[in-house]
Amino acid sequence: MTVRKARIPLTARLTAYVSREQGAVELGVSPSTWDDMVECGQLPKPIRLGRTGSIMRWRWVDVDNHLRGDDGHHADQEPYFRERGHGTTNGRKSEAA
Repeated sequence: MTVRKARIPLTARLTAYVSREQGAVELGVSPSTWDDMVECGQLPKPIRLGRTGSIMRWRWVDVDNHLRGDDGHHADQEPYFRERGHGTTNGRKSEAA
């Protein structure tokens, strides 16, 4: 049975991994709308936990990045570890031998 949004207690800080009910409350939608958003690709697929994979959680950072249209590829990395583009180093072209 689905719990009403108003009855789901939220912690002072949103957890890193949320259930569909917690995520739905955070977005202000019903759990069934959350399910529809996952199905049509507006939200990422859940991570399955437990021995049988029956526990589903969403990493909130991934949900937030997905809603903003960011792939989140570098979201958790320090800027020093990001790839350099176009094969150049420090803005200089490599010297030919």
